[in-house]
Amino acid sequence: MLKSLSFFFLSLCFAYGNESCGRKEMEDTICSLCGQRSGSQTTGSGKQIAFYAYMSNNVQIKTLSKHKIFVYDRVETNIGNGYDAKSGKFIAPESGVYVIHSTTVSYDRSYSIIEIVQNDVIKDIALADSYSHGDRDSSSTLTILNLKKGDVVNARVGPTYGGHYLESNIYARMSFSGFKLM
Repeated sequence: MLKSLSFFFLSLCFAYGNESCGRKEMEDTICSLCGQRSGSQTTGSGKQIAFYAYMSNNVQIKTLSKHKIFVYDRVETNIGNGYDAKSGKFIAPESGVYVIHSTTVSYDRSYSIIEIVQNDVIKDIALADSYSHGDRDSSSTLTILNLKKGDVVNARVGPTYGGHYLESNIYARMSFSGFKLM
């Protein structure tokens, strides 16, 4: 594998007009890149952390209340066991920088503000709003958070919501996911 990577790197050197790439320099660069790649896949403890969950059914607006936590009941990925499908909360298994994502879909003249909260403090806000039309509207968040071990992150209903339902079915999914970046 190192030989084929060396050949590839050498080809790149010639393609960009840098004929001075030596074999040792190429091997050092390749080894450095491989080390960075394998190092970025693990955390300081050597443990990977990532989760992805979605709602298996539509959510009726009449079941919502201000600050109700969205519970994403179908868990596809839960590396590190940080996400709890019973409470809808992600509890950081260890300290670090995390990327948190949510998608919410309103349908049929419905709307809802979605808040991403860390330890009950709002960190991001989105609005899924199809209130003026009978079609769907999708809203997403992408939030980078510096979490300490034990910090709690969840998606919850904001102060404003109404209409018929939020959609999570074969056409669109409400989801909550995240991973430890570093």
